[in-house]
Parts: sequence; C-alpha cells; structure tokens
Amino acid sequence: MKSSSSRATIPFVICIVAFSACSAIRTRGTRTNATDSIWGGVYTLAQAEKGEASFGQQCASCHGRNLEGIEDFCTPPLAGEEFWKRWGGASVGSLYERIQTTMPENRKGSLSGDEYAAIVSFLLKANELPAGQKDLPSDLSTLNRITMTNRRPKS
Repeated sequence: MKSSSSRATIPFVICIVAFSACSAIRTRGTRTNATDSIWGGVYTLAQAEKGEASFGQQCASCHGRNLEGIEDFCTPPLAGEEFWKRWGGASVGSLYERIQTTMPENRKGSLSGDEYAAIVSFLLKANELPAGQKDLPSDLSTLNRITMTNRRPKS
C-alpha cells in the first residue's frame, strides 16, 4: 500500500507538468504578437533614410532609383506587388541574408551588417511597413523571428 505522501506527490507533479506546458504554449503564442510582427515597427525612420542613401550608392544602378527593377539586369522590383509575391510570408532574416550574401553583385558581402540592415529598413519603408522606435538589428537569429506580411494582423 502506498503512503499518503506519495499519492499527494502525483497530482503535484501533474500540475507542474501542465503548468509548464501552458507556459510554453503561452510563450509561443506571444512570439507573433505586434512587438515581433513586422507591423510592430521593427526599424526607425532614421535607419531607413541611411538605407535609402546606401541603396542609392550601392543598389540603384541595377535595381532602379524607385525600386522598380531593371529588365536589362534581370532585377525584380523591390517594392509593391512583385516584392510581396517573392517575400510575403518569408522572414526579414531571409531578405537580409539574401541581400548580404549576393549584393552588391560585384562585391558580395562587402557592406557592414548595419549597412545591410539599413538597406532592408529602406525596403520595408518603401513597402509601406511602419517605422518604430528601435533600429532593425543585423542579428540573423532575431531577424528570422520577424515574418513579413503585407497585411496588418488582426488584434
């Protein structure tokens, strides 16, 4: 026959396990809220302005001053419907990494992490995503947690 103390331990353990599972679900659910959402403002206007200047110097000759893409260079538009067809649902990290590892075409990976982040910020602004209070980081693991959607999530 089991003692009463061992019988009391079992419900306690079940309760702890259940609490842990609920906490994990609750934490996972909050990862996609407005603070981690592209719609929560993941870059600053000042950073996007720096990115616009860098884009003008490093990217516009192939991608167009107005992000329209240039057919002769086979570069797609970086704003509007074509941008969302390619990047909608992807992480900001995917966009950042693509730019970092392939651009500028003749000097791949030659810019600083902050400069690449500023260019991504400029692209986000050009695609009418809101600015926030903190600069977009250049940390890929953080950027991979931010999903790009062209529609504001329902609250």
